Amino acid sequence: MDSFFEIIIILTLIVIQSVFGVGLLLFGTPSFLVLGYDFANTINILMPVSISISALQFFKSKISDKDFINEYNFFCLPFLILFLIIALNFKYLFDFKLLVALLLIFSSILILNKRRFSSFKKTLFKLKKIILIGIGCVHGLTNMGGSFLAIYSTLVSKNIKELTRYYICYGYLIMGIVQYLIVLFLSFNFLEFSKLYYVPLAILVYFPAQKIFRNINDKKFSKYINLIALFYGLLILIFNY
Repeated sequence: MDSFFEIIIILTLIVIQSVFGVGLLLFGTPSFLVLGYDFANTINILMPVSISISALQFFKSKISDKDFINEYNFFCLPFLILFLIIALNFKYLFDFKLLVALLLIFSSILILNKRRFSSFKKTLFKLKKIILIGIGCVHGLTNMGGSFLAIYSTLVSKNIKELTRYYICYGYLIMGIVQYLIVLFLSFNFLEFSKLYYVPLAILVYFPAQKIFRNINDKKFSKYINLIALFYGLLILIFNY
């Protein structure tokens, strides 16, 4: 029987991802690893839920951006595939959590500090392709690249919340599908499929959560996303070092 704590985690993260487009993998991955699940089964539980929410957000979006989609697919996905295969086969020979935490804290504080960030903004836009490659590498290795995707999306969307979430949900949808197919292919015999009922739960929660999304203005939406990334970076440091 599912623990009460596990259900609360899933339900809370479904609400967060339904509003901001990010959360299930970001917070769910370390939480389920702590609960005793291995990396492959953690992905197997969280990924169908994440894919369901991202698909709803993407296909119901009134905004589209083919240039972003093409750039994302070309620069991010190949590195995601490569580094996920490395993670599944070598069982984390290297611990990248500290690096992820430090980068999250640094980038979040930088963006939240508007004066200092403005001087770096032009440079960051020139490095967009490199950032996408980095997101693919980090997400493949750790399943924690969603925070960087969220930060990146706030930058390229110019703090327009509908566009920000469109970029996040597309990135998560495609990364999720690719990751899940690779995990199914490489680890199918070791996976447990008894938790798929979390998917209809996500669909039920998604629609009422959109009222929260509509009531958040653009500036606050971007600020909350960066605060989530900062909070997550601090959590990694606190619980792992």
